[in-house]
Amino acid sequence: MQDSIIRRTVFAAFVLGALVVAPMASGQAQRTFVASTGDDANPCSLAQPCRSFAAAMTLTNSGGEIIVVDSAGYGPVAIAQSVSIIAAPGVYAGISVFTGNGVTITGIGSRVRLSGLTINGQGGDIGVHFQQGSKLAMDHCTMSDLTLYGLYVQAANSTWIVTDTTVNGNGIYGIIAEAGAGTLDRVRVENNFNVGVLLNTTSNVLARTLIRNSVVSGNAGHGISVFSGSGRTIVVTVENSSSFLNAGSGFAGTTSGGTAVLTLRYVDATANTGSGALATGVGATIGITGSTLVRNINFGMEQTTGALLRSLQNNTVEDNVAGPTSGTITNSSQI
Repeated sequence: MQDSIIRRTVFAAFVLGALVVAPMASGQAQRTFVASTGDDANPCSLAQPCRSFAAAMTLTNSGGEIIVVDSAGYGPVAIAQSVSIIAAPGVYAGISVFTGNGVTITGIGSRVRLSGLTINGQGGDIGVHFQQGSKLAMDHCTMSDLTLYGLYVQAANSTWIVTDTTVNGNGIYGIIAEAGAGTLDRVRVENNFNVGVLLNTTSNVLARTLIRNSVVSGNAGHGISVFSGSGRTIVVTVENSSSFLNAGSGFAGTTSGGTAVLTLRYVDATANTGSGALATGVGATIGITGSTLVRNINFGMEQTTGALLRSLQNNTVEDNVAGPTSGTITNSSQI
């Protein structure tokens, strides 16, 4: 009788312990919070927020959200799962990058959203490095003063979308993308120390990018440069955007044995040190319609080395120092 009572007592204690321990073992929530007054020893709840993005990440479910409560710096973060990191308008959510990357995304198949982040280089290399994943969406972010790049996209077969974002003062490229299907909308890429936006396919998978309603200016290389290597294909469309005061050409399409197709619709290329639009290399094609290419130091339109430059003949090309055009400009009825 006494043994039976002991066994029942031990079993009850085991069940109670399992019930208590089980939720602690999962240790994660759909929505976590960071705040200036938080502590990384906290559970990252609204009542007890964490202090850093890195700590909150460990306590957030895949597909969950990390919410910024108030203005502060929250440190770099490595992301290996689907997650959203969100700062509301008016809240400063800073990441100071002293070394390495501000945000590193490595989760295979992950879907990541970054909203309202300010990423400042303090000797670090890259603002956001999208190494692997299915989708990256960024809005209302700033990436500045990194030693290498503001945004670096390497994720094959991915989708990446950047809206209402500023990329400036970075040591090499503002944005470099080597794979995936991308969209830049209402983005400003300014005063970077080489090319503003470099779209440079490194895989045999067709890479596509749409740039619209954006400004690329004051960069120390081309404003927007599209490059395709041997056996590779890249297709880029730029609409209702401006590229001006860059030390290279406003828009450049270049190949080395590959195929690069750059379509310019209703763009402005003004006062660039190179040409307004430059097509060079066999397999490079630029089509231009409804655009303004004026006051560039070289030509308004320049074609070299077997490239194809097509014009719908409805463009404004004037006051370029070296002349309106160079090379063969092909008149076209459709762009």
